[in-house]
Amino acid sequence: MRRLRTVAAPLLAGALVVAACGGSDSDSEPADEPAPAEDEGGEEPAEEPADDEPAEEPADDEPAEEPADDDAMEDGDDAMEDGDDAMDDDAMSMDIQRGGTLVALLEAESDTWDIPGANCAVSCISVMNQVADNLIIADANNELQPFLLESFSTNDDFTEWTLVMRDGVVFHDGTPADGAAVQRSLIEMASGILQGQVFLDLAGGASPLLGGDPSTAIQLVDDKTVTVSFDVPFATFGYNLAGRTGWLIAPSFWDSETRAADLMIATGPFRMVEQVRGEVTRLEANPDYWRTDGNGEALPYLDAIDFRPVPDVSARRATMEAGDADLNMDSFGENKEFWTTEWLDAGNSLQPIAADRETSYLMFNNAVPPFDDPDLRRAVALCTDRDEYIAFRAPGNDLANGPFAEGSAGYIEDPGFPQFDPDAGNALLDEIGRPEVINYGTTNVPSNLLTAELFADMWSTNCGLNVNIDQFDQSELITRAIGGAFEVFAWRNHGQGNPGLEYVWWHSRHAEGLALNFGRIVDTDLDALLQQTWATTDQGELDELGKQINTLFAENVYNLWLNTTEWNNGYRQGVHGINTITIGGETQTVGSFAGRYFLQEAWVES
Repeated sequence: MRRLRTVAAPLLAGALVVAACGGSDSDSEPADEPAPAEDEGGEEPAEEPADDEPAEEPADDEPAEEPADDDAMEDGDDAMEDGDDAMDDDAMSMDIQRGGTLVALLEAESDTWDIPGANCAVSCISVMNQVADNLIIADANNELQPFLLESFSTNDDFTEWTLVMRDGVVFHDGTPADGAAVQRSLIEMASGILQGQVFLDLAGGASPLLGGDPSTAIQLVDDKTVTVSFDVPFATFGYNLAGRTGWLIAPSFWDSETRAADLMIATGPFRMVEQVRGEVTRLEANPDYWRTDGNGEALPYLDAIDFRPVPDVSARRATMEAGDADLNMDSFGENKEFWTTEWLDAGNSLQPIAADRETSYLMFNNAVPPFDDPDLRRAVALCTDRDEYIAFRAPGNDLANGPFAEGSAGYIEDPGFPQFDPDAGNALLDEIGRPEVINYGTTNVPSNLLTAELFADMWSTNCGLNVNIDQFDQSELITRAIGGAFEVFAWRNHGQGNPGLEYVWWHSRHAEGLALNFGRIVDTDLDALLQQTWATTDQGELDELGKQINTLFAENVYNLWLNTTEWNNGYRQGVHGINTITIGGETQTVGSFAGRYFLQEAWVES
């Protein structure tokens, strides 16, 4: 068998505006599209409804989420990179072996595969990436390439997109994946309460969420071609199609009256054959898969993948150490040293990470007391020793002063975010008055409780604030975020390679009702900047717009930034091809964004 050529590359763009990440060690997901967040922080909800997914889901037990550019990595990350390079060299010198079952551990279970309205965070995305192909994919340079599509294009002002489906692709049920299926899938996405946020600007008011007929703006031109038209420039839409919004799903799934409980039917290299809630989601190789590797060899190599949800981050680590699983996900800062030293020293590897990583932060509800007062938000920031937080809860992670990590568009080392100054914090609180109580929400995971207790003690000791810790089940995190039933809790999100993907998380139109703008931020200046990000693909312009957005966040303290989110997803010796994918005939190793897996070309030594 011919050998696999692997090209190291820094980043698989997060195309996921709608998946948001939420707060802890659970799944949160950032967000290329509007899906609920995992996304993603210390306790998270979700990765993501808006662009294509809002972003993240509740994280395990950890603070929060994910890595960015390679040049932003620390010494431990350098060690990881060395381990990856060694792994790639070894893999390149071997013949690829077919067969076997790979066991992958997940932060959380997925309640449904009905994506348009699902809280599809990092764990859900990691499964779906193997079962459903995207219409478009972002390559290692964060550039959009056709994937399921034969081609795509847009007009000069980004108001009309033309999508041409390739020939010969079939769904897992044997039906054709043609232009009509593309139209149907996009209309279903546009009709979902979460994914539908991406399509609010369909031309002529055609969004189903606004009472319109989406078929007037999502049109089938011929057997292969679909056009999607918007009333406003939407340069970011291609990145949405590279995320949740662009998963092509079979008409038979959409037609099912029980689809909320059904197994997914799509076009990917693996078919979903079983889900035992809380135990395993089993995938088996698709014998009719359309794609080949860089040498023209049929994919996939594996016979099967077993995804096992293990919400406790400590249990996941122990399972890996015992050799009872092949691949793990872990954004828990306290484990970083283990994964980057002992794990690598034992001959194992770490999943390549994306440069444009998420940020972990305390998310304020800007719409209700006490954090509707910008002076109180600033005072609490002044009373927070973030270096102490990192030392105890996120060791080895970089301090964050804004939503974009170093290496991301919009990054500024010092955008003016308030630094620790308890004297200034007390002076401000003496002036505006202290609230009777601050309710800090957190999931009932031991690690998240430790984080909550740290902040409660810090705010009490430094500035005399009274803090009540409100604990609840992990499943409630996203629900509370979407419904605005919180004052402050830990979250992880953002960092998707394009500030335009943050639209659903921050624009004021998404701040009411069941909101993806979880923090209920209403700022006309921010709205204007976000709108401008949708009107350009120029990276210099996007970087400048991102910097202006970054500065607005610092000035208004809409969130209390903590640290960049570092995922250390370990896989055992003898496992290869993690995050390897062939795009346009070139096989690349792409960086994981927000902890997600790409296992389409993974293989294991017998």
